[in-house]
Amino acid sequence: MDAVKENLQGTLDSDLNSMMRDTVVPKVPVLQSILRRAAQTDRAVAKNKIKDCSTRSHHSLFLAAPFTLFLWTNGASRQTNEALYKCGLCISFTSLLTLLEKLAARCLEHARQLVRRPHVMCYDNINISTSIFVQSGTFAILYEVRNGNPDYMHLSPMLNRALHATEISFSSDMHSFQYQLRIHVIEILLDNCSNLSDYDRSALRHGERRKMPRGYRTKQFPLRTSTIDESSITGNIAVINDVYINQLQMKHHELSDRAIPIIQLGFGLFHLFGSLSYFFTLLDRTRLGCEHPDYHTLLATLMQILQGIIMNAWRKECGHVSLAVFASSDPTADKLLEIADKILITHATPVHEPSKKKRNHATLFGMHSEPTDTAHHNLQLLTRDLLYVLELTSAISHGDWGRIKDILGNLAMIFCGAGSNNYCSKILHFLFNLKKIWTPEFACSFIFTFELF
Repeated sequence: MDAVKENLQGTLDSDLNSMMRDTVVPKVPVLQSILRRAAQTDRAVAKNKIKDCSTRSHHSLFLAAPFTLFLWTNGASRQTNEALYKCGLCISFTSLLTLLEKLAARCLEHARQLVRRPHVMCYDNINISTSIFVQSGTFAILYEVRNGNPDYMHLSPMLNRALHATEISFSSDMHSFQYQLRIHVIEILLDNCSNLSDYDRSALRHGERRKMPRGYRTKQFPLRTSTIDESSITGNIAVINDVYINQLQMKHHELSDRAIPIIQLGFGLFHLFGSLSYFFTLLDRTRLGCEHPDYHTLLATLMQILQGIIMNAWRKECGHVSLAVFASSDPTADKLLEIADKILITHATPVHEPSKKKRNHATLFGMHSEPTDTAHHNLQLLTRDLLYVLELTSAISHGDWGRIKDILGNLAMIFCGAGSNNYCSKILHFLFNLKKIWTPEFACSFIFTFELF
């Protein structure tokens, strides 16, 4: 190709086909043969007398069609699509609309085949912005149950278990969750302290709970978006009826004794934007203080803040004048775990404060309580929340469903304390079904399906 570069310099004063034929092909005959051989079969070479592989054909769209879909999903305009169509890189906009209709029909046909087998249905609200207005609706997806057995999907055994269900407990989940947090605290130290960069981490790894098999991905079957508002009980019933009766064309008697897990859970980063706007400005991340900040930039900034807080906690709790001196003492894994546990208790566990009414009552009767450090208390809340975000994103990244399940109880309590009762009730309802209502076989089928939840 270096031999061709000199001949291609300058302006193009001839058509592209003649330039390629007269300039490029004589210089790279082997490459030209390889490309033409890969672009057509022996049968095409023998029978195609009018067109060859250098001429566009609607039977050869393995680049143009996917590339057009890529541009469309990323918001490319119709004018851009048509310009690239003239260059032979895309299909026309009219053909794009036809392709989208065929893809939607094919996705629905695949979903109709799946719906007769064990599956999980998930849906949530969606807002689509246009140049005129914002269209709201509901988007649903079906997930195939891995190794699903239809005998485990009957509804009657679960109704019997519901009659004798007891209270749920999170104690076993919290022990595992606290260990994961200790490992996170130690990893922040090892990643940011150059004196400990070569520390042996074999004894300081996250405990695997229910990690997905390597290479496995849950199969997804998207359905059509509807304009139904799912924010009410009536709306939720209408969504389920639209999915199974209208789109998937099932009959009511086919659903009478079939248990179908239906999920409507959504976790987002905690509402820290307002309280952190000043610090975002100090970090030169001013755009994060807006109403709709970029998720990845926001997450990276929050993790940067967490690392600074944890590193300062290590300097205070390591028991030495500096981290360099602490590293020279060659701390053992048990010693790091011990200090990490102390950091979690001291710097990431907020102490319960009495209500304003109780404080006023104590002042009225001359009872003096110890003054509280409001800044330190708020820093404890921030550190705890950011550690929860770190563990949740890390568990999802590792595909470990068990670690995700361990954090749900803590998230439910946080949402309840923050006044987000809808999120709290949804999480508790899901955990109650998982631990008490669903049969063990049915619950295992769900967990094995959503190890990448």
